Amino acid sequence: MVLAALLIYAAAGAVALVRPVSDFYVAGHAVPAPYNGMAIAACFVAALAYPALAGAVGPGWRGSLLILAGGVGGLLVIAFLLAPYLRKFGGYTIADFIGERFDSVALRQLAVGAVVLCSFPALAAVLVALAFMVMYSFAIDLSTGIAAAVAMIFLCTFLGGMRSASRAAVAQCAVLLACSLAALAVLFWQRGISSASLDGGALFDALAALKLGMFAAPDRVNRMALVFCLAAGTAGLPHLVMRAFTARSIGEARSSFLFAVPLLLVLFVAAPAYAPLLGGEAIAADNTAAVVLVGLIATASIAALLALGNGLLLAMANAVSYDLYYKSWHLTAPAERRLLVARGAILIVAALAAFAALSFPRAMLALSGASFSLAASAFLPVLLIGVWWKRANGEGALAGMIAGLIVCLYYMVAPHYFPYAFYETSRALSNATEAQAFAYDSLQQRYYLADPETRPAVALLWEINVRAIANWWGVRGTFAGVFGAPVSFIVTIAVSLFTPAPSEDVRSFIEELRKAQPA
Repeated sequence: MVLAALLIYAAAGAVALVRPVSDFYVAGHAVPAPYNGMAIAACFVAALAYPALAGAVGPGWRGSLLILAGGVGGLLVIAFLLAPYLRKFGGYTIADFIGERFDSVALRQLAVGAVVLCSFPALAAVLVALAFMVMYSFAIDLSTGIAAAVAMIFLCTFLGGMRSASRAAVAQCAVLLACSLAALAVLFWQRGISSASLDGGALFDALAALKLGMFAAPDRVNRMALVFCLAAGTAGLPHLVMRAFTARSIGEARSSFLFAVPLLLVLFVAAPAYAPLLGGEAIAADNTAAVVLVGLIATASIAALLALGNGLLLAMANAVSYDLYYKSWHLTAPAERRLLVARGAILIVAALAAFAALSFPRAMLALSGASFSLAASAFLPVLLIGVWWKRANGEGALAGMIAGLIVCLYYMVAPHYFPYAFYETSRALSNATEAQAFAYDSLQQRYYLADPETRPAVALLWEINVRAIANWWGVRGTFAGVFGAPVSFIVTIAVSLFTPAPSEDVRSFIEELRKAQPA
């Protein structure tokens, strides 16, 4: 079943080697809205799985509905506030729009760096997940599984870039939908259709065993932060936003993202079918229904992961080859050389991601959780302001992106690696109770007065205490986008107001861009 699906993806991704540059980067601006919607849904469902994997907001439908609400909210932001205008711009990458809108090479290069920062750990995590799926299906080791994962992604991207990936993504979405619904039907047939069968609790219980606790949101503050980061991060994820450039028209750029919403709802309904595979249940060889169920959900999972991996790889490779090589360094490069560099970038990025996945699989899985907050901090403010505020200039956008990324990264790193310094410098913002604050001060005093024999025990207690209160208002580090995105907005606006206004040409560019209508 898995091999048959891979042959379908390979056939879909096979295109002529020599094609126009626009075909490689944006599929010739010719992907119909329904197909684009399928591609968006296929690559996005795996990204949404990261918070779900941790049982982020509790078991059952209520928690998963919050995750879905955040993701769908982000898609709607793209559909109504960004996609038509990015399509009218007619460029190739998200960094291309930012560089042209603000007339800044430095900003273009920073955007490329942010694309890699948001996408690379997620791509490595996809390779790890694909490798485990292949290992589960074919009983091979991790290194062989990662090599197989890279080969599968190459089948869908290397020859035709975005055109290959778009065609493959349509096939992947069709396989994902068919297998998910068939698996749900088999599950119902096995266990009987009842309200208990529809409860997602078993799925969350199984996924919780994976211990991806970076998305845990046990309280109201973190539940709100999770939804915000999912919505704002989704609206800024480069591999999703770039789908606006592939649409056939301005109107279809908007409807592409709207088409993805009902597809996600269907896949969401089928989610409980995945509990048996992820729960690590032993499958009896004579249990035909169980074997079929596992085969279906393994095939569907591989389809979703491949679609996400294709998007992440192309987002980085296209930004490096187009915005760094061509737009920043070699404006006179012929089309043949640009395509050669683009394919070379695919090879290099994939090789580096495979090395990271093989060397640091757990770290890559953990870091992939940062993608939403980083995208929210780096891209959403500058994209929205770039489209909707003519007064914004390059200095403001550059300062805003840098400030947003610094705040986001600081809040992700400092409380984890430097909890004492973090708490001491911002204890007024901590959610520490009076008892916790008093305990911190007492343990600090005890540590410095303790004799060498008892000091390690006191240090351990002190560390446990400070890690629980090293935060701003109790927000977890994974949700740093709650702070990074507003800071980026504020700094962009403030610096733009205190520096010269953009040129008349830039203002005219924005006025023309804003005339986009969903025709």
